[in-house]
Amino acid sequence: MINNLLKKYKMSGEDAAQLIKDSMNVAMSGYSAAGYPKAVVRALENRKKTGDLSTINLVTGANVPFIDEHLASVNLINKRAPMIAHKNLRNLVNKGDVKYIEQQMNKMPRLLQSNSFGKIDVLIVEAAGFSEDGDLIPSNSIGMLNHLIEASDKIIIEINKGLHPSIKSLHDIYIPKKFPNTEPIPLIKSNDRIASNKIAFDHNKIIGIVENYEKEISTQLYEANPISTKIAQNLFNFLEIEYKSLKSNLPPIQTGFGAISDSITNGFNLTNFKDINFFCGGIGEAAIKLLEKGKAKSLSTGGLGLNENVESILSSFPDLKNSLVIRNGDITNSSEIINRLSLIALNTGIEIDIYGNVNSSHVTGNRVINGIGGGANFAQNSGLSIILIPSISKKGAISNIVPMVSHQDICEHDVDVIITENGVADVRGLDDIERAKKIIKLCSSPEYKDSLISYFLKSLKEVGGHHPQMPFEAFSWYKRLKDNGSMKEG
Repeated sequence: MINNLLKKYKMSGEDAAQLIKDSMNVAMSGYSAAGYPKAVVRALENRKKTGDLSTINLVTGANVPFIDEHLASVNLINKRAPMIAHKNLRNLVNKGDVKYIEQQMNKMPRLLQSNSFGKIDVLIVEAAGFSEDGDLIPSNSIGMLNHLIEASDKIIIEINKGLHPSIKSLHDIYIPKKFPNTEPIPLIKSNDRIASNKIAFDHNKIIGIVENYEKEISTQLYEANPISTKIAQNLFNFLEIEYKSLKSNLPPIQTGFGAISDSITNGFNLTNFKDINFFCGGIGEAAIKLLEKGKAKSLSTGGLGLNENVESILSSFPDLKNSLVIRNGDITNSSEIINRLSLIALNTGIEIDIYGNVNSSHVTGNRVINGIGGGANFAQNSGLSIILIPSISKKGAISNIVPMVSHQDICEHDVDVIITENGVADVRGLDDIERAKKIIKLCSSPEYKDSLISYFLKSLKEVGGHHPQMPFEAFSWYKRLKDNGSMKEG
């Protein structure tokens, strides 16, 4: 069957790219910077450079920097969902040249099922290959792939023969039943396997198969800095106190991306915690190294970032199936599973206000950085929701703790603990005024503490109420930043 499919549909990336027409709704695989098509993307970029293609509307499972970088560099994207992941596209979105539909990851399955982004004309998917019966075996991510396949009229499959051979055995693709036949998802532990490693689909949808040998380099370790290191230390001190009476291991850990996330993951090596389980949207080198050293017991992810170091570690494990699972987004972002596993959700943000509301996506409220992703869903449904954020940025010109966030992604009611390099504010069980006092006292920068206290006391005196806020006064911080290049007074 496989040879028959190749014989009938095999073509070059350039020929496959010719199947994409102007203004098509195109979907591509990729999730958490992993498992994305490469040869066809480069060919589409070249078509645009020659003037042979105008624009397409693009949907992916989540953030895919490679695709955004190459297609945005030639202005090929007209509309984008659900995240952006590269400055090339970010700049176009913020200029108004690209329409950006930002979505939470846990809502993507039903949005795709209802054709909310329009009927998908062509899906371009990277795969590890086919099973003996012709089902699709994904590459190093799954994400929303099962839904994209179902929603698409036609499919171009890019088989990456450069993938590490162990990838084919790591998937666990459980597709929840639709209403009215819904039922509980039978996943109890973070490393449970409850389904298949392949996706059955209609071969009549195939219009092209491209063979590619390009190695994926989608993850590099962020270097720790003094602030991220101190935040990580404050987190571990808190967790050791919080779980000192726990006779078993920590609940599974969810982390995001960036310097703070890598500092935390690396920092677990220096703690007394053992047999750590991760349940994340994406993982990379830092988490894989914990597995190699025996510090981590299992890793569950929607996408596995690859590089030479990761592949070398994968080769050292004779059987990865019990310790590394790649899942579809229905499970990695499932509110049911996040709640059942009582995850420790570790999220970051651009800024947080004195009550605990978090802006994780838009600078000064209007310029998008990437998108909300799964952070809000993890925060809302986890057993413990922690926000990790530096107290200042831009060498002190910006306070990341502000009177009122300029854009809200995570609600204060979904935040249990705030941690900066200065300290830890556990705000569980506190009313709004108590929360504000604790966050300002323990987490704010000395450079801005007096200004935050002054704003808070003025709000208490002049407007009062349960949640004292003075919007005009609060947003004067952003006006100072715009006019003077700093939020500091005077």
